[in-house]
Amino acid sequence: MFRCTVLAILTLQTCASIARSCSPPTIQLSLGNCTFSVSKQTVQSWGILLGVGRSEQLCGMVSTVVNSTLLQSSEICSERWLTIGNVTMTPAQCRSRRGGFITRDNLDQTSTNGLNDLNPGWVRFMTTDKVTPFEYAAKAALQFRDESITMTTGLITQGQQHTTSHIGLGEQSVLLESFKDAGLIGFTSWGLNSGSQSYLLPRDGSLVLGGFDESSVHGPFFNYSIAKPNMLNNRPCPLQVHVTGMTLKISDGNGTTPIIRDFYSAANKLSVCLEPYDNLFRLPYPDLQDIITMFSNASAEKATPVDSSQYQGLYNLEPGLVFPSSVSNFSLSLEITMDNGQTVIIPSHELIRPLRGLDTNGIQIVDTRFNEVQIYSLPAPEDGPVFGKAFLSQLYLYVDFENSMIRLAKQNLEANTPLPKSSASCPSKTTLSKTDKGLIAVGVVLAVIVTTAVLYVTYRWLTKRWSGHVLHNPAHTELRVGTNRRNDASPTAPLDPPNDIRD
Repeated sequence: MFRCTVLAILTLQTCASIARSCSPPTIQLSLGNCTFSVSKQTVQSWGILLGVGRSEQLCGMVSTVVNSTLLQSSEICSERWLTIGNVTMTPAQCRSRRGGFITRDNLDQTSTNGLNDLNPGWVRFMTTDKVTPFEYAAKAALQFRDESITMTTGLITQGQQHTTSHIGLGEQSVLLESFKDAGLIGFTSWGLNSGSQSYLLPRDGSLVLGGFDESSVHGPFFNYSIAKPNMLNNRPCPLQVHVTGMTLKISDGNGTTPIIRDFYSAANKLSVCLEPYDNLFRLPYPDLQDIITMFSNASAEKATPVDSSQYQGLYNLEPGLVFPSSVSNFSLSLEITMDNGQTVIIPSHELIRPLRGLDTNGIQIVDTRFNEVQIYSLPAPEDGPVFGKAFLSQLYLYVDFENSMIRLAKQNLEANTPLPKSSASCPSKTTLSKTDKGLIAVGVVLAVIVTTAVLYVTYRWLTKRWSGHVLHNPAHTELRVGTNRRNDASPTAPLDPPNDIRD
């Protein structure tokens, strides 16, 4: 009987828990200096550390131009791909630049069929390298901290139009869908605190899959629709915003009047692409030339950018505008306003820093003879403006694909402990699935049956016990049916015995 009672209680509790409680899962990953050792060599990069297969590691970065996750393979650092223009990398510099690479033979190779159609942006960018977009693909077990998923990945074996491996988080992200299908996240969304690679005030960031980090958000979200179609001047770009104001302020540090230039006004909206894979601002040719002219006018020496031949021995991963530090004591700020009224100011420590790159051993070093402005030194591809992590250093980016929304909020620059919050919500009573409703119905019926059985058994047991006691106790029977008069009104007075006992 006790077991039946416990079963009934547990059944009712299970039904209640199905109906009223849930905890949609998320995956939280750290973003920052990504350093590991392999084959007695240190790899130094910036990004998210992920495991591949049973033993290999890579540094990857969020990429919205691809839907597949693309992994650097060892072929990318063969002699053919060590030279970019007039700069030749050492193998160690190449390995750190790529965030490490995997050995193709260690993975189960598979067909590349479908990768071109799934990743049109990658196909378009790779035309500049004049190579096959996807030579190889593999079935790879990807380890993201405590979670693992096996999926088809494209292997990067050629080209120069990229640095680290791509963690593909485009609109049709295979990674997000795979995690959701496996029940590891509850929603196809992601949130990014890009951290900062500032020289003076560096900080780590985080990536949340299936939600966002509440601790990184300071203030309300501003909403933007995901672009349909997702092209920006022939560049695939799902994350677009419209800039209505962009003001650059340059001071030379000598107390002279700052140079202020308004590049855009509300009457002339500029569509820009948000791309976390890039570090710098990438601008169309006319705007890039205007900014270079402003820097020249702000310097008494009429400073102009220098090329990489001036700092040999250091490989610059993503060359910005590099000036000799002796003539470029600039203080910069950039104020940007979007079309829904959101304004962000990018401070000087995010816009200019000492030149940083990789030495011949692939280790990060700083050359203080030069300063680098975080604006890419070449015009944006397809003249499509791109705002990278230098812009996102001040904003939290939350991408909600299921509702086709981009959400930007002021970033909490002092966030330490991430507080992941799922984009998915617990189901209401009116939105329970058929399976949930069936489980609840079965549970309720079972609980009613068990409870009824328990009550019936208890009733029969008590009745049988009472009847047996009466049959084997005739004196007790006479006491029950006799006259129960008391000799006095005292509550403790004994009962009057039956008449047949008095005589």
